[in-house]
Amino acid sequence: MKRERDYRDLASVLLQLATGPPRMAMAENWAEGCPKASDDEGHRVVVGTIVDCNQMFFLTEESSPHAYVLTNIARVKTFLGRKVRITGALQSPHVLTVETVDELH
Repeated sequence: MKRERDYRDLASVLLQLATGPPRMAMAENWAEGCPKASDDEGHRVVVGTIVDCNQMFFLTEESSPHAYVLTNIARVKTFLGRKVRITGALQSPHVLTVETVDELH
């Protein structure tokens, strides 16, 4: 139960960051020092676990405190609670439009 509550709290914070002004999310400095793969068009490959909070889906990164609000949720619903590799386009520093999902074992 505590873990579920923690995920809800995380989801609430992420939603606020995703919908907040860019300066709140530090968009101008966000890509600097971030070791994950990314290209010039904002595409990104992220490894983590998919979690659900009130029909909003999030990817919590495995190796850092980063997490993303996911769009195109039809592609991720079947992977809920599983470790995955997602390729997608960044809509903002915390919103990722899912293009591909690969389950990792």
